[in-house]
Amino acid sequence: MKKFLSVILVLAISLCGVFALVGCSKNENKNFDMVFITDGGTISDGAYNQSAWDGVKEFAEEKNMSYRYYQPSVDENGDVNVDTIGNYIKLAVDNKAEYIVMQGEKMAVAVDKYAPQYGDINFLLVDAYPHAENSDTVDSFTNVMTVTFDTLQAGYLAGYTSVIKGYNRVGYLGSVSDKSSASYGAGFVQGVAKAADEGGTPVICEYANYDADNLNYDYSFTIRPVYKKVSESTEKTFKVNVIGGMGSGVYADGENVTITADKPEKDKIFDHWEVKSDTEGVKDKKVNISSDKKSTMNLLVGDCDCTIKAVYKDAKTVQIVVAKSADLSLSSLYDTYNVEKNSTTFVTAPSAQSGMVFDHWECDDKDAIEDVNSASTNVTVKDKTISIIPVYVKSDTPTFDVTVENGTGSGSYRSGDHISVVADPPKDGYMFYKWENVDNQGNSTGIAMTNEYCYITDFEMIDRYSSIAEIMYDNGTQVIFGGGNSQADSIFTATWKISHQVYGFGYGYDQNSMGNCLSSVVTDYRVAIVNALKEYKGGSYYEGNCSNNCLYVVDMSTQKTYKDKDGNEVEDKNYNESYAKVYKALADGTIKPNLPADDVRTVVNSKCMTLNYWIK
Repeated sequence: MKKFLSVILVLAISLCGVFALVGCSKNENKNFDMVFITDGGTISDGAYNQSAWDGVKEFAEEKNMSYRYYQPSVDENGDVNVDTIGNYIKLAVDNKAEYIVMQGEKMAVAVDKYAPQYGDINFLLVDAYPHAENSDTVDSFTNVMTVTFDTLQAGYLAGYTSVIKGYNRVGYLGSVSDKSSASYGAGFVQGVAKAADEGGTPVICEYANYDADNLNYDYSFTIRPVYKKVSESTEKTFKVNVIGGMGSGVYADGENVTITADKPEKDKIFDHWEVKSDTEGVKDKKVNISSDKKSTMNLLVGDCDCTIKAVYKDAKTVQIVVAKSADLSLSSLYDTYNVEKNSTTFVTAPSAQSGMVFDHWECDDKDAIEDVNSASTNVTVKDKTISIIPVYVKSDTPTFDVTVENGTGSGSYRSGDHISVVADPPKDGYMFYKWENVDNQGNSTGIAMTNEYCYITDFEMIDRYSSIAEIMYDNGTQVIFGGGNSQADSIFTATWKISHQVYGFGYGYDQNSMGNCLSSVVTDYRVAIVNALKEYKGGSYYEGNCSNNCLYVVDMSTQKTYKDKDGNEVEDKNYNESYAKVYKALADGTIKPNLPADDVRTVVNSKCMTLNYWIK
């Protein structure tokens, strides 16, 4: 799960005309002993930034130190530029900061780059390791202390709690390529086994690594048009013949059909549509089109069969060449548009190949493309041919392959991408009926088409990882945990689609706001930061675990009573004796969860838990 969960853009204050910052402090002095730099999110995000800021404040106020936070601006993808972070680090240094606290993976590269430049500053990096960009090698610096968390213990608490809350069908959805996920998952199944054996109750645990090569699941799916015989239609139908364009077929009376002209040949441009009634006794004017001048228009089917012809006229044209590279040989061309001089044309990049995603357009004429970062954009030509090159990069988020049979629209897409599909014209005697889609396991894909009964339609790509969670829930799993992996939100996506009551188990912070959240195992940044700063030592690690109270499960308490604000002893309604005993055993080392080398089944030996490992 990405730790950046909610990006709120704020009205920025200009600082020396260079960059903007927002923040607050204990006082209004210019100099600050301690600075917290957020990952671009706010300090009221209800998650990691807020928890980290609470820790900074608590420590600073206890030590009578001045403090402030900076919130860097983010781009449209919610990312923070490393050099921008560097500006804030420099600002903190210029303002005499003794400590700079940063949290999360977004800040790891910045710490790696800038900490060596400021050897007198004490950096505290929470829940990430310093590393160079595009490198997995962890670096260590004498002025950087790193806060980590025992994710085995966190997973153990989540698994144990899921069972003692009364559930006997639980699941884990994680990633084999992520060490944190593997650790959370291993802890989870061991916690489930402990609770099952203690209670003597049979428990089933489903375990699926969504990116494992041997996972028995395929995220790709197929979309296909369904045709039916015209003779089977119970409605009155009419035949539409489009010459020089798209939209031919047999349609029901009253249907609204999109008609699009073919791209013009060289030195030709679209001029108008000619319409003709093909039903004897019905005049041509009964062919009801929305426009005879637009190359894409709508036909309201009714009254007659008809022929619609795209008419082109002579004109001096230039080309928009969509090319794979600057080499304009035929083998390197994607597409060609013949257009009028001094005109604007809407152009769409070809679909990306599996695992890739459109990044930007390249063109010698920088003013020709309206939005170089959009796969579909307006391109303006003057008096000569231009070539535009779509650039694709490896996606940093999952992509899912879609195959369109008997139509167009196949490609590799990310969740949120907008996809258009067009069915091929039906054979004589047949008519388009509807679209159907199914994944390679025969299950529903979950996509929602704008109009599944129209031969040309569109849909938004969904998060396909949620389909595994959906299958688990459909097969009886009651609660699923996804600690430590970037697709954990997929679990909650799936809970919203299941009619019966199912739950996700959150991690990192209290995820109750996600909906259908049974509970959450929290890695407490506040406590960990206070503890680490008290013991600060550059070049070392501080691990948050049960022994130092840096882990806990929401609504589960280890203490029978607590003191209220008036000092009165009050019974804690969240106290659970079994949870308290396991927490203590984890804290003193009596229970030591194990991390398997590869297969989680090797660390579990349970009498009452059955582990279903999802493999081919």
